[in-house]
Amino acid sequence: MHYVGKYPTMHRLKVGHFTQKKRWEIIGLPILGKPHDLFSAVPILLFRQPDNLFNATEWPYEIINQQFFHIIHDTKRINVDGLDSLLIASSEGINWLYFNQNLTKWMIENIGDGEQKQQQIPFYGSGGIDLGRVGNDSFAYMPAIEPFHGNVISVYIKTMKNSLKQNQWKRYVLDVFGYPNENGESPSHHLICADFDKDGDDEFLVGLRGPSLTKGVYFYKPIDLSRGLFAKWKVSDESAARIAVADFDNDGLLDFATISYSVPGYYTEENPSIHIFYNRFAQKKPQAKKEIQAMKQNMDLLFKVSRPKKALQYEALPFITIDGIALSLEIVPPHSSRLVDKNTYIKVLSGFIMWTDSSRKSYQTINHSRTFFCERRTVTPLEIHSGNDRITTGSEGALLIVFKTLDDINGIHRIEDIKKVMIKNSLPEYYPEETRQLAFQFVRYDQYDTRPQFKDLEFYNLKGFRINFADNNEHLCYIQLWAAGQGVNAGVHNHATDSFCEIHVCIFNGSGQGGMHYLNSSKEVYDPLTTPDSAFEKLALPAFYEHGPLWDIDAQNKPVLRNDGTVVYPWHKWQSGIDRSVNQSFDVWMVFEFNSELSTLPTQMK
Repeated sequence: MHYVGKYPTMHRLKVGHFTQKKRWEIIGLPILGKPHDLFSAVPILLFRQPDNLFNATEWPYEIINQQFFHIIHDTKRINVDGLDSLLIASSEGINWLYFNQNLTKWMIENIGDGEQKQQQIPFYGSGGIDLGRVGNDSFAYMPAIEPFHGNVISVYIKTMKNSLKQNQWKRYVLDVFGYPNENGESPSHHLICADFDKDGDDEFLVGLRGPSLTKGVYFYKPIDLSRGLFAKWKVSDESAARIAVADFDNDGLLDFATISYSVPGYYTEENPSIHIFYNRFAQKKPQAKKEIQAMKQNMDLLFKVSRPKKALQYEALPFITIDGIALSLEIVPPHSSRLVDKNTYIKVLSGFIMWTDSSRKSYQTINHSRTFFCERRTVTPLEIHSGNDRITTGSEGALLIVFKTLDDINGIHRIEDIKKVMIKNSLPEYYPEETRQLAFQFVRYDQYDTRPQFKDLEFYNLKGFRINFADNNEHLCYIQLWAAGQGVNAGVHNHATDSFCEIHVCIFNGSGQGGMHYLNSSKEVYDPLTTPDSAFEKLALPAFYEHGPLWDIDAQNKPVLRNDGTVVYPWHKWQSGIDRSVNQSFDVWMVFEFNSELSTLPTQMK
């Protein structure tokens, strides 16, 4: 991350290739030329990607226009003849700003003058713009909000198809919402085009910020462009400053989300919030099958997932949040990628991921990969340092548990009372109520196991999540969480009755010292009365680290099994550390119990 540049009242940014195609450029559009001066001309700045991106102190820039525009509130990036350009909504109306490669100069072509009739207010022209497609015409119509923070919704419709140049545009007024307030402002603030009903034609949404009688979102559908005829429905009553469009519930139909408007000195919504509105009014067509399905199974959450190598689309399903750490189950199809950042930690469950770390100090490129197990009896971090902020998959795709933190993980996360840990079922609203009502909570372990060693011990368990492959219901793994206070021995065991291969991932390490302790060989005998702690190897697990296999592995890299099919382990335990500077600080870790038949190590590991 580094500094790009600045200018007073900077309001909109667009990234693209505006004058050439080799390097990125950023166009910055202030809203005013000078702070608090409505009548000052607004300069438009072009920032160019520097030669040495990583060592740059700022991006060089030039002012490409500083006399024409006033009060720029919105802009739409488009691509014409191979270069990006902008439709700009300002006091001058709607104008197209583009770079003419033949003349090597910036050009401005007027689309329309906007609203010029409201003489009682200081604003005129346009304040919002987008571009709608109809059929194969990418430039069929332009909906606009007029003027700045205006009350007029209009559309501009051209005379020729698929062209912006040498075209005449006719303006139709669709609606007028309310009256300007004492500052000359009205409720309309944002609009956006998208094909919500999948008929090949774009509709558009208009967001009204408020007050109460004029707030919400309206849906406009083109009926007859030659007459400027649109149908209209109100689809939300919530204040809308901005609208974001995406398929939030992964059903193949576009949904939208809004954020309330609350700006002191303008309009302030009483309870500003973010809302998601799911598309239920469109005529649904057969949709691709979901890659991840979740259902209640007794008191567990059962996931049925596609095999990653057969997945057709990326899918992410958030399912639990623990003290601000959001966990999601995700599928990344073969030969695909996923964005990551410094607050993303990834545990691979199936397949493998790859990334490239470009060191900014040495400029050396290092290639990394990660599969479902790391090296035997070692630990490895779940963080990703990717030079391009992406992980990629190969031919096998990948099934992942993704941990997302709110901030950087610095220092030790202290949990003094496990009962105060904030745990939330974070399944999306479109999942069945019985799954969303599953109440995940830590239960003290002596309620399950009455042996004296666990009585009144600060040792807790949270069940549980089961993952099966959807094609034949083959079990992949079972996941549960554990928590232990300082100095707790979580029980020495060797899985004499278990047929799984377990991996621990630490989420919070209360002392910074907790981790797995194990005897070096499965042939070593453990006696609780005579085996000293010093006999155990110690494998400390910091927060967001995992360990490699502790179980015995044969010459084919497969788990060694007993005659009854159980997996051979050395005696081992989770042992919490002690930090004497605090009274209590819990370790919290996640255990992945993998199907032993699917736990063959990659060839290079053993």
